[in-house]
Amino acid sequence: MGKTGNLFAAVLLFALLAASSNAQGQERLKLAYSAPSGAMLTPWVALEAGIFKKNNLAVELVYIAGGSVTAAALVGGDIQVMLANGDVVVRGRLQGSDIISFADATSTLVFSLMARPEIAKAEDLKGKRVGMSRFGTATHAALLVALEHFRIPASEVTILQMGGIPQIMAALEKGAIAAGVLSPPTNIKAKKLGMRELLDIGTLKFPYQQSTFVARQEWIKKNPEAMRGLTRSIVEAIHKIKTDKPFTQKILAKYTKIEDPEVVEEAYRIFALNYLPEIPYPSEAAVRQRLADFAPNDEKARSANAKDFVDLRWVQELERSGFIAKLYRR
Repeated sequence: MGKTGNLFAAVLLFALLAASSNAQGQERLKLAYSAPSGAMLTPWVALEAGIFKKNNLAVELVYIAGGSVTAAALVGGDIQVMLANGDVVVRGRLQGSDIISFADATSTLVFSLMARPEIAKAEDLKGKRVGMSRFGTATHAALLVALEHFRIPASEVTILQMGGIPQIMAALEKGAIAAGVLSPPTNIKAKKLGMRELLDIGTLKFPYQQSTFVARQEWIKKNPEAMRGLTRSIVEAIHKIKTDKPFTQKILAKYTKIEDPEVVEEAYRIFALNYLPEIPYPSEAAVRQRLADFAPNDEKARSANAKDFVDLRWVQELERSGFIAKLYRR
């Protein structure tokens, strides 16, 4: 091999080693989200804006419909982090799992109970079929809260598992169900199609971790730097969402597959401005509420401490360091 060949081989080897070094320097992880809803905006924006990469993370986003299914993937080791409803943490830990929530994107139920046009009022749902994604999910909790608000016993309707938000919407359109729980922007699309909003469940301010970031404590313990990078990414993504409306709306349309500007605009207003917190502490109040709900039929829930279900450390570190305040300094 001549000098030119040797030089080429050396350059190629250097490039391969550099690429390998960069790949090894980034923490690889799979992060699952459980619904094509505006409540899941944070990881979408963190990925698309390069925020994960900036914080030395190589993140693969995975969509797994339903929080309970996502939790099974987390416990099984197929994913390392998930964004799902807080019920999976409460139920999981009561059953002996080490999953824990460390940052909330939404700490109340941001859903609407949407019905077909022929349903004039909530009482008309008695004896009818209503849809949610899966039992034990945020849509299930939202439906039960709505029924309780209207003083309709759950036994007086037929609750069907549809699989996910898109499937609930499709069933509504076809008339397979009389009503269903939808989140923005899908509920806004439903209104434009003539569906009737029986209740904006978010106005009830019911404490509930509709979208909380969750990991196993074992993984957290072994990967503290990845956790710091992940929490920084969440906080920076929230800032990006709140301060870069055009970019965020583009990402919202991409992942929800809804491109109607009016629908996307309203979804942005609801999630980014009304419900997304600048400092995303996991909600102990929401955990206490769920433990109280489970307590009558679960002895472990009666004696559980809400503090054991949340890990405040990572957001707390960022807040105390001044990192979050600096992001919003005008």
